Amino acid sequence: MSGVLAGFFIVWALIAVGWLTGRSGVLGPHGRFVLNRTTFYLASPALVLLGLLSTELTEVFSGPMLVAAISGLLTGGLLLVGMRLFTQRDAADVVVTAVSGSVVNGANMGFPIALYVLGDISHAIPVILFQQALYTPLYLFVLHQVTQKDSLGPRGIVRSILANPTIIAAALGVALVLIGVRIPTVLLEPVQSLADMAIPAMLLAYGLSLNGSRPLAKADGYRGLIAVASTAKLLIMPLIACGVALLLGMSGASLFEVVVMAALPTAQNVFVAASQYRAAENLARDTVLITTIGTVFALLAVSAVLGV
Repeated sequence: MSGVLAGFFIVWALIAVGWLTGRSGVLGPHGRFVLNRTTFYLASPALVLLGLLSTELTEVFSGPMLVAAISGLLTGGLLLVGMRLFTQRDAADVVVTAVSGSVVNGANMGFPIALYVLGDISHAIPVILFQQALYTPLYLFVLHQVTQKDSLGPRGIVRSILANPTIIAAALGVALVLIGVRIPTVLLEPVQSLADMAIPAMLLAYGLSLNGSRPLAKADGYRGLIAVASTAKLLIMPLIACGVALLLGMSGASLFEVVVMAALPTAQNVFVAASQYRAAENLARDTVLITTIGTVFALLAVSAVLGV
């Protein structure tokens, strides 16, 4: 329990600083916009690139990463299909709901919880690698396609890729890992400095967004979608992860570890992406809020059932 609380303290402390900063007005009316764009265009791509460059191929294709990939993609896919079949919401709402229900806060929540609950930060690496190398570029590409006028045709696809630095960083990182290139540390120091900004900037921007906002406001029209996304994130995704892990022969500590990672809250970078593309920002923001609170109970339930 202490590990869970430690992880949440880090998250909420930075969000509170962002909220207080917004209240003070010190960053002006465009502070959140600048932070979001800094994260989207500079810090997040640097974080993705460094994460991949420090990875061995055995980690990329590990069992826990396979669980993370299947549970994330399957949860997101089920949400997409269900929303399309049973609702009349527009494409942006559907995509943001699916992403909010299937992308975990693997970095700033995953590392502390992996360390304090599971005893080793390496347990967070598979899910982070999957999201950085595959899922984040995928959902950013889809968001671009459903929100931009140039989304149709080969030229639109090429433009959406070239306009997304995270996709470029992921492709570059995977290519360098596959061919075994080792970049000197001194050349990566500037990239490391940019990457170090990513998580704090995301949390500060999220805190800024809460200033003057009314979470779960009826006027937004997102309450039902927030409930769907939050339920998927805190219940359906951990259950799918558990089922996949059992099919792969995992048990005991290894089973517990992958389910804990699947039960983490929605990542703040989902809110950053929604803000960048002006797609259901309040839906993403409030799902992050609800799941960050609800994950405490989800992790306690996982610990009670599977804790070893």
